[in-house]
Amino acid sequence: MRSRLQFFFSTILAALVLCASFSGAQLSAKADGAPSSSSRGGLFPDTTDNIHIEMVFNYELTQSQLPSETGVVDLVWGSSWATLPAGMYNTAYIPISVDNFTYSIKWYKNNHPDWLEYRCNRKTLAYEFGDKNHAPLDIANPDVQAFQWANWVDAPLAAGYQGIDVDTMDLTNDWQRCGHYDPNNNWVQQYTGNSDDPAFRADVLAWESNTYQHVHQQSDTATMQVNVSYQFGQPFADNRQLMTTTDLLFDERGFTNWGVPSNVPTPANWQTIVTQLKYVQSLGICYMTNGEESGQTANISQAARLWVIGNYLLVKNDCTYMYISGYTATGAQDYGRLITFPEYSIAIGSATDQMRKTQGIWERRFSNGLTMVNPYAATATVTLPAGNWVDVNGNSVGPTLILAGQTAQVLLVAGK
Repeated sequence: MRSRLQFFFSTILAALVLCASFSGAQLSAKADGAPSSSSRGGLFPDTTDNIHIEMVFNYELTQSQLPSETGVVDLVWGSSWATLPAGMYNTAYIPISVDNFTYSIKWYKNNHPDWLEYRCNRKTLAYEFGDKNHAPLDIANPDVQAFQWANWVDAPLAAGYQGIDVDTMDLTNDWQRCGHYDPNNNWVQQYTGNSDDPAFRADVLAWESNTYQHVHQQSDTATMQVNVSYQFGQPFADNRQLMTTTDLLFDERGFTNWGVPSNVPTPANWQTIVTQLKYVQSLGICYMTNGEESGQTANISQAARLWVIGNYLLVKNDCTYMYISGYTATGAQDYGRLITFPEYSIAIGSATDQMRKTQGIWERRFSNGLTMVNPYAATATVTLPAGNWVDVNGNSVGPTLILAGQTAQVLLVAGK
């Protein structure tokens, strides 16, 4: 299943400029290939209380507008600014398998023609999303990896970025990669060109592991995020390895299916997402759930916002972030600008227990409130805990609440 953030290539190419503490520089691997206790979640801003935001890009902001992030945003994915505003956790963007807005395809053909990936007709480059402006690179080539690290990992870290963000991670060979030509112009076939290709998956996982090791060897404090969502239909072990070879899992699908084909997962998919997320968090890896809606941002309803926020509160720990956005009037992802909603200021406090299933829904209690999520199709009638409750608009609720299927509600203790 593809990452919706990959549409970034075709919509804003000209706009982008470029937990537990880690106890050692080397990546340690468990039997299933996932890292063990080597994440750096403790370096990210603490999210124990209330709601915390990871902004998705900020290329629409001028330098004078950057202070608007302060006090609203905890960190920025793919920031255009390494050290501004002061105190912001900024991370630099890198796509796994194409040039990162640096060199033209002509440049690669002239300087490194053996780095270019082709389809099985041996003539057509394996362009991603049909974007012919960015060279598809052979990620299995150690020279390519070293080139990527030097230009798009080491250089940003040296400039003051606190981490890197890896995009376009995928276990599926969506772009029909097949092979490349060696320096002597001989064809080297690597893959079948089919979507389901074990060799392709192995190379993606190896690239991720190698880059993760490099980041941790490069700096005692640098972090790596990956834009990865659980890919239904792909091997379980590969999914887990892809989701856990990181310090923060940026789940762009989140609980809204990238806004398509519907804005909520099926009950079975919701359960899988939560189960895998809990495993990720058990390794000390941080998490960001992205709430992308299919309509324009200005038209996102409060009910839709509460679905994202309710699920976020259900799973959050001390390094869990969220964001909500829609699409622009032209159909592009509405990233790159600061989008806020009144619900971000909900003062729900800190969690006092873990999520639990009760009365046909899932709920979790906080010091100042309660989140309730009904991921199922059937409507549930819920008897609220003793006390006086209000919704996020200040309206009294109780003693029972009707929670429609695939909706969420956030309640606050009256008077707090």
